[in-house]
Amino acid sequence: MNAQEVNQLYLNSMLEATESSNKVLWRVRELWWPHFLEFFGENKTNSINQLDIAMGRSRDLLREQAENYAFEKIGNRDSDQYRQRISQFLKSNTGKMFERFIGLAIAYYLLKEDSEYAIWPFRNDLSNVSNHLNKEHFNINCQLGNTSYITTIDSDLIVFTPEDGEKDFYMLSIKSTLKDRFHNVPFWNLLRVCAVNNIHGLSAVNQDILSRAKYVAACTDLAEEQPDFAGHDGPRNLLCVDAAILDGAYVTCSTARGLGSDENHFGENRAQAFYQLSKFLEMLCETA
Repeated sequence: MNAQEVNQLYLNSMLEATESSNKVLWRVRELWWPHFLEFFGENKTNSINQLDIAMGRSRDLLREQAENYAFEKIGNRDSDQYRQRISQFLKSNTGKMFERFIGLAIAYYLLKEDSEYAIWPFRNDLSNVSNHLNKEHFNINCQLGNTSYITTIDSDLIVFTPEDGEKDFYMLSIKSTLKDRFHNVPFWNLLRVCAVNNIHGLSAVNQDILSRAKYVAACTDLAEEQPDFAGHDGPRNLLCVDAAILDGAYVTCSTARGLGSDENHFGENRAQAFYQLSKFLEMLCETA
């Protein structure tokens, strides 16, 4: 497959989703996708940096789905259990939907820009769309005394060049909010670096693959109280340290402040910890 075919195949998974077969992708298509397409037609860069607005336009509809779900499970709309079910539904589904939304928006952008890069969920079926990558390539070994452990460097999405197995590729971890949830993201990059360099009993099963991987985070800022990007200086220092350990950290949020601007946004020498998500996509679409 070439990049266009992979990106279209990923988009088709949403376009063909039904409420009974894949509720998460179905909700993304029904609630958020039309607004993204509208924004993309107006300004593709802004559409990538304002995915939170597309999400917000259907907030009432998602809330209605949450209330219907809670009523089916509990029945009594005045009970604490009913309100808890609504909260659980919104938290669980918003995170899952945002992960898919990010990936699908990137796929659409790459497709429209005729990029050589494609995006795919980091799942076992990765080998179905790539002749160069499969999940076993991301395994690492850990030796502790006489005991050996094996685990996989994990991410939510992977951006790669289907027709060029020698190029660097990008592992993406997605978070709808930061807070303490973000602290586990740089762990995977640290683990990857240690395995590539045989540090502390760690070794890569496929050193060539893991040495070409770049680890990136993409997030938004949905918190109504104490949002992460409310200040001009960006989020608190610990979150910036987390981001600095990554190869890149990006934000899609219309109200985010404290982000880097036009300087280098990728790698160890970038000036700020976080940048707008469009910077990452523009980098992928630059002419070699």
